[in-house]
Amino acid sequence: ALASWHLQAMSLSSIRNDKLAAIAATACAGIATGCLTFVSAVDVRSFLSHVKNNKMDLIKDHFPIWWPCGRDLMIPVLLSGVISNIMAFRLTKHVNFAYTAALIGCIGPYTGIVLGEDIEALRKSNHEEVGETARRFCNLHHLRLVAAAAGFGLSLVALAEI
Repeated sequence: ALASWHLQAMSLSSIRNDKLAAIAATACAGIATGCLTFVSAVDVRSFLSHVKNNKMDLIKDHFPIWWPCGRDLMIPVLLSGVISNIMAFRLTKHVNFAYTAALIGCIGPYTGIVLGEDIEALRKSNHEEVGETARRFCNLHHLRLVAAAAGFGLSLVALAEI
């Protein structure tokens, strides 16, 4: 048993720092993509279903609770994706990690600049404007997923090439 553990420890120690950084960066990009996939596939579809069925009060009551929770999750997820991909780029010199850091790094500002007005409107909106604002927010959200998924794909390619 001790010999087996020693062999495992030796194989782990043979993993280089650049490889570990690449693995961590790819994992962080995957987590960001997974989070945004869930929002696109579940939350956005739910919001649009409520709009279609004229359940504006449900969105009006839910969004002010939902948004801060999502924001509080995504800030550290996006920061870890950017930082880990910058570190992987510095250690590996593989440009895909820099591209991934840039793509993930654009998600936060895009959310604040492009979606910010809709977010505030949905947090404080009246019944009449909820439907249109929710549709616009949902449609604009998907670009965040595209950016994260593109970054994740680039980091997977880089990881495979290291």
